[in-house]
This record gives sequence, C-alpha cells and structure tokens, in this order.
Amino acid sequence: MMQSVTAVVIAHDEPDYFAATLAALKNQSRLPEQVVIVDTSNDDRCEQLAKAAGFKQILKLSPKSNLAKITAAAREVAGESRWLWLLHDDSAPLTDALKNLLLATEVSPSVVIAGPKQVEWSDNRVVMQQGLTLTPFGDLFSLVRGELDQGQHDDTDDVLAVGTAGALIRVDAFDQLGGFDHRAPALAADFDFSIRARLAGFRVIVVPTAKIAHAGLSLAGARPRRWLKTSPKAARRRAAIHLRLVYSALPAALLFWLFLPLIGLLRAVWRIIAKRPDRILSEISAALWGFFSLPVRLASRRGKPRQIPFKKLRSLRADWDSVRASARSQLDSEQSRATLEAFANGTLEGTDLKPSPGFVASGGLWIGALLVAVSWAFWPTNVALVGPGAMPLNGSWLELFARAGTSYQEIGFGFYGPSDPFAWVLVLLGALTFWAPSLSIAIVFLLAKAIAFAGAWRFIGLVAESAVVRTLAALAFAFWPAFTVAQLEARVPAVLAITALPWLGLALARVAAIGKVTKSTQQTWSWVAVAGLLFVVVGASAPSTIPVLLISLAVLAGIRIRRFGYLVWVPLPLAAVFGPTILWQLQNLNPLALLADPGLPQATAAVEPWQFLLGGFRHGAELPLIGQVGLWVAAPVVALALAATLSTRWALSSTIWLFALVALSGAWLLSQVEFVASVSGTSQAADGYVAGSPLALIAIFGLCVATLAGVTLDQLNSVVARRWLAGGLVLASLVPALALYTASVPQVSFTDGRVVPSIVAAEAQQGVALKLLVLNPTAHEDGTVSYSAELVSGRGVYFENQSINYRFSLAEQKGEAVDELTGLVGGLVAANNSDLQADLFDAGIGYILVPPADTAARGDLAISLNSVKELEAVGETDFGGLWRVAEPNTTLKNEPVTESNLWSITKGAQAAVLAAFVLLALPTSTNRRRVAGESSIFVEAGDDN
Repeated sequence: MMQSVTAVVIAHDEPDYFAATLAALKNQSRLPEQVVIVDTSNDDRCEQLAKAAGFKQILKLSPKSNLAKITAAAREVAGESRWLWLLHDDSAPLTDALKNLLLATEVSPSVVIAGPKQVEWSDNRVVMQQGLTLTPFGDLFSLVRGELDQGQHDDTDDVLAVGTAGALIRVDAFDQLGGFDHRAPALAADFDFSIRARLAGFRVIVVPTAKIAHAGLSLAGARPRRWLKTSPKAARRRAAIHLRLVYSALPAALLFWLFLPLIGLLRAVWRIIAKRPDRILSEISAALWGFFSLPVRLASRRGKPRQIPFKKLRSLRADWDSVRASARSQLDSEQSRATLEAFANGTLEGTDLKPSPGFVASGGLWIGALLVAVSWAFWPTNVALVGPGAMPLNGSWLELFARAGTSYQEIGFGFYGPSDPFAWVLVLLGALTFWAPSLSIAIVFLLAKAIAFAGAWRFIGLVAESAVVRTLAALAFAFWPAFTVAQLEARVPAVLAITALPWLGLALARVAAIGKVTKSTQQTWSWVAVAGLLFVVVGASAPSTIPVLLISLAVLAGIRIRRFGYLVWVPLPLAAVFGPTILWQLQNLNPLALLADPGLPQATAAVEPWQFLLGGFRHGAELPLIGQVGLWVAAPVVALALAATLSTRWALSSTIWLFALVALSGAWLLSQVEFVASVSGTSQAADGYVAGSPLALIAIFGLCVATLAGVTLDQLNSVVARRWLAGGLVLASLVPALALYTASVPQVSFTDGRVVPSIVAAEAQQGVALKLLVLNPTAHEDGTVSYSAELVSGRGVYFENQSINYRFSLAEQKGEAVDELTGLVGGLVAANNSDLQADLFDAGIGYILVPPADTAARGDLAISLNSVKELEAVGETDFGGLWRVAEPNTTLKNEPVTESNLWSITKGAQAAVLAAFVLLALPTSTNRRRVAGESSIFVEAGDDN
C-alpha cells in the first residue's frame, strides 16, 4: 500500500520559527506527497513566508481556531492520503524524521499514531519529550525530559500518548475516531486523541530514531494567552481535570467533580508545602473551571468508541518510582542550573573555595550554652514571666488565637477596633508551647542572647570568613547595651524584635542570593517564607523599625533586581496583619500611633544624642571619670566599625554605615515623640504619656556596627594585629559587658499565669459574666489624689488583650456608661452611705480590686470600701485587696458569658496568609520536593516567580 503523506504545518504568529520549520521540512530525506499550511496568525507574515518558500496549499483560519478545527480543515484537503503528519511552527524535523516514522509503521500495521523523539530546539542532544502518560493521580507526565540523548531510552515504543508536534496519524483511524475533540482544552487534546485510539484497539508508539527540534513555545508561555486560553500552569491542570472527568467511570467522575473545589484547595496547600506557590492560583482556578464546566466534560464522554476499558491501560501509566526518579532528576538539574547562573551573574561570592569551620565546629554551641548559663536570672521557675513590660498570656492557645485579628476587644466596656498586629506574633510564639503559651515568652528570655548570637554569627558570615572573627562580632551584638536593657526591663516586644533581627537579615540575604547560592526554587521560596515571618515578628514587635526594614528591602531589590520577584513577597504577611491597624489609625488621624510599641507602655530613660552611638543607655556600676560602665562597653566595637571604612571593602562598609546612621537617626527621632501610656488589666497607672522606645532601632545600629567590626578584623592581613585587636575587644568590651549582665538584677518574676484573684477566675470559668472593677489611687505632689478605674471581665486581661488602638481611643470614649462609672467610683471613694446598689447592678460588677501599694492613698481607699454597705471584704490576694458585691446582677451571675463572633473576613485572610507562609517555610526532604507530575514536560524545572 502506498504510504502517501500529507504534512500539515500549523502557523501562529512565529515567522522566525516557522521559517526554520519549513526549511527543515523541505530538507527531509523522504518528502511528503503534499504540504498543507494552516495559518492562524493575526497577520500575513507566515503566509508570505510560505508562499516565498514555494508552498501553495495555504488555509487561512481564525486565530481562535483550536486543534480540532485546524486538523479537520487539513483533513478535508488531504484527500486520499494515508497519513497526516502534524507539525507546529516551532517543531523543525530532523532530516530522517518522516522516513523513520513511516518505517516504524510498516513493521506494525496496528499502529495508527507514531510520535517522534522531541529534542531541545537549541541543543539537539537533549531530549525534551519521548512519549506521554499520566501519573497515578492523573497528572500529565513525560516519560523522558531534560536528559542527554545517549540512546538509553531507544527501546521504548508503546506509550499511552504522544504530543501532536511531529505526530504521524493514520487517516482512516482519524476518521473513525472523529478527529480531535473540540471540547478538550488545549493541552488535553493530544492526550485525548491518543487515549481514544488506544481504547479503540489501536497502537500508539514513539519512534526514538525519528527526531524533531521543538521549542515548546506554548508551554513556555511565549505565545499569547489566548492560544491556551489561560496560563500554561492552569492549562496543564485543566487538561488533567478534563481527562479525569472524561475517562473515569461515571460514578467516580461525578464524585471527583463534587469534591473538585476542595481538591483544588488541598492541592494548593500541597503546592505551598512543596515550595511551589506560583501554582496556587492555577490549582484553584482550574478546579473552579472544571467544576462549572461539567456539562461540557460530560458531553466529551459521549460518542467515543471503546473496545477495551480505560483501566486496562494502567500498565502504560507512570508508576510512583518513575515519578520520584524523574523528580530527583529535575531537582538535580535545577540545582546545577542555579549554580551555573550564580557563576554567570557573580552571586557565588559566598560559596567558600576553602572550607571554613561551621557554627558547631567553631564552638558556637558551647558559647550558646554559656550565654544561656549567664542568663540564669531568667530561668523560669513558673510558667509565666511578669515584669514592667510583661504579662501572662491566656492559658489556652486557642483562646490566644481567638484574640488575634479580631475587631472586637474585651476591654473596658468593649472596644470595636482591630487587634494589635503583635497579637499574631504572640500566637506564633505561643504555639511553640501550646500547652502553656506563657512559657514560650519565659523560654525566649532565657535563650534570647544565645539565639541572637547564633543568628548574628551566620549573618556576619556574609562579610567575614574567619570563625573567630564571626564569634567575637556576634558576641558584641548579643551584649549590645540596648539588647541587655530590653531584657533587664522585661520589654517583651523589644526582646522578640532584637532576637529575630540577625535571622531576618540572614533570610533576606538568602532570598537576594547574597552570600550563598540557594540550589533550587524550593529553597528560595522557603527563605522567602522565613523572611516574611521574621518580617512580621520584627515589624509587629517594633513598628518603628518598619520604615528601616522597607528601606533595606528596597536596596536589596535594587542591587539584586533579578530577585525582585522573590523579594516582593517578603512584606506580604506584615502588610496583611498591619493593614487594618493602618486604616484604623489613618481614619482616626493618629498616624504617629503606628510607631508606638505594642504591649505595656514603659518609660524610657532620656539620654544625650551622642550616647546613642554607644548603645543608647547607661547601666551597671558607677566608676570615677568614665561614669557608668554600661555606657562605654560598646565603644571598642564602634571604634573597630569606624576602621572598616579604611579597609579594602570600604564601599561595602560605607554603605552599611549609611544604613546604620539611618536607623540611629530614626531612634533619636522616635525618642522625641510621646505616646499615650494607658494600660489595661495591670496595677500600673492608666494615664500619662511615655516617649517612644528606640531600643529596636538602636539594636539595628548595633547589628550593623558588630558586622562592620567583623569586617575590620577579617580584612587585617597581619595575624599579630588581628590577635591584638581581638584581644582588646574581648578585654575592653565583651568581658565588661558579660560582667555587667550577670551582675544585673532583672525586673522580672514568674507566676502561675493567673491575672485575677482565684475566686474571680473560678466564677468566670463557670460561666459567670460579672465584671471586676479595678480601682487605682494616685497621690500627687499637691496633696490631691486621683483615681483610675477599669472594668475587666472575670477572666482578666492577658498580654494579648493589650491594644494600641484602644490606648489611643480612650480619650474619645465618652457616653452614658462612662459617666455612670465615674459617678459610681466617686460614690465608692466617698463612702457617704449613698445607695450604690443600682449602679453596681447596672454595671454588672461582681468584685472590686485595689492593686497592692504601700501608700496612704491606698489605705484610705480600703477604709472607704470597707464602709460601703453594698460590699463585702474578701481580703488580701496576690493581686491586691478584694471586695465582693453583696447582691450582684443575678442575670449576669446565672447566665453564661455570651461569646462574640471572633472570626471575620479580615481575620480569615490574615490567618490564611500566615498559615501559607508557615507551610512554605517548613523544610521538606529532597525526594518530596516535587509533587506527582511536576517533572512532566508541562513543568519548567526552573519556574521563576
């Protein structure tokens, strides 16, 4: 029988590739009997090229034509030809391609589709595709991809499917099968046609000796979006969903369709875990596409002849071993490419040509253990750390989570406004010891210097090779005065921010490919997630650092413009948790409130501007001439940092100094701003103002200075000079700083986590909704006494309940309820035998608490309360004097507390973003970094952003 062939060349707006394909077609050792050009281009460039090349049969179709319509038009022109040979404009056949395809079909008459071995367009030695199949989960999978062609797969013949580029299709089978399905999405059409041929009893083979060079423009996203009608990633998933709905048994297909939105969501989560966030939208959009296009998918099931069931083709599908092997191969290829690109663009400077000791080998663990030992004063003797800036967290992590991201705060009369972004930091931190969330804060204070030292050691390693130099510089940061003062004064937000600072710097450097090459896209996305979460920890704990952090991010994006697609995602979690607060404060015309430190407001000692250069704060013993030692322990570090500008790395050092001075200027400006100092649920006075705390900004300056000191020591060529300077740093700075730290008495203690007297807490746990009235007397120099009053729920006010928005809104809280409470407090203080029962009843007060204080005003208030007939003295408790209302509001006493709805769209969005970054940050083993189907031809191994 004559093997007449009609070659069908499909052109679509790629004249350069099209010209190469036409030239390759004319150069075939076995020429086709006729050639049909099907032009779907938007202009006539391809048509003119075809005419110039001598081709006369040219069909002009609409640019919106799909493969089914194109091949149907070509079939009409083919006439009595036995074979159709499909070629895309970007698939140039090598010389013997058609000859070898026809030879393979002569050997086996049952073959109706024969596909070539597709090789890379730019390198014919690399195999791009050699047969297609499906994974056990139904994802599209290429049997061979990205391998050097050494004939290792030339024994492959029968396959489940072949791509249409270069495919040879028998015309009678094409007619019997009804051509390509016009309902199938773009990337499913070739799979669908091959599977239908298999189900009809025909063979589909791949011919390794027949080769075409394929550019794969569609899959690379190089064609207009309308060609695939979506992005390549979504098109791949749409194709898999279509095949699943069409070829599964009808009950299984319908069950799959019913759960398709949930499956899409779960696959999106898995993409995050697998470090492929760029595929999240494609998973969800494809799932919704499949769910809402069920009638079209069901229509594709009709009229398709099946001589054998689809499950009989299982042997032609990829098994899990093949999927895993291909995934490992893809990962190795990706790592090699990342290394080569790093060499090419000069970002491999941190990869040591000579090995240097790691953190453990250099004694880092022993030093970390020593830092924990010298922090013995912070050893948690109970679950909750308390102090001027510390309060217990709620004993239930779920309750802690419930407070974050809400718009209703259980403070005072109830407050509607966004909860502090810092509440999310407490949620993340409390999850580490979820059985006792407060314990996590106590542990952080104990380990703070060790954690900061380990982070600074790695961060300073970006500019210094010597392990000894990195150790000394990291210790200088660990004992930086601002850090030590924050610990001693129990400033929880500042300690968390400063501890995380060097780790944030390291993570940003990894994202920007500075210092060490990330060997895969997955590793880069992991660092993006880590940097994003640390951005939240630092920014939400010390909002004043956010402008400086954003400046650093912008500088990194400028000097590493190729990494912009990664760096741009880093601030997303911080934007999510801070967005509502920003809108709230701007709406209330309090923009400066965005710079206030969260948690409990604390007064900051005033210092001279020049003292900021030395760490900012005095502490420790007073000595003749030099004053307090704590002011000067950082001087040697600053001196070494100044010397860095004279080293060979003066450009880098000057840039770091400029950034350090920006942080220092911000610290001084912040110290000139006063913020409302209202406090909820503590014995502190609930009025007045405090200056902004510059500790975190001074710590940024300290990290820069420590890094620059490391540059100075590392750049010294003289070993003797390095030893002398290092010894001087140890004796003049590190040893005094260590002595001061160990000799200082921190303002902390440890409790069991209760925030209200046991009797009040017990009733609240039983569902009693009565409130606790906290009265705090303050004596003034003129002899007058003022009283602050606060209504607290029976469960008390925990650390996560503190709210900057509430603090700045207290002055605006007016109304009947406030007036009534003011009158009630006046009656309690006066103890003039007036009838207070109605006021106590309406306010829902069950107990009155007077915090402990050794003052005459406190004693006078206790005498007054003892004289009020509506009250019964309970006695002194750990939290102060307690009085019970004799006849409280019976309705509130007998009915449980009505819980407010703690979920909202805003909270859901914030939780989703944070959860996604947490999943993205979790490490995965090498053999699990690719999900099933990731290694198919439909996945670009180095997919970037």
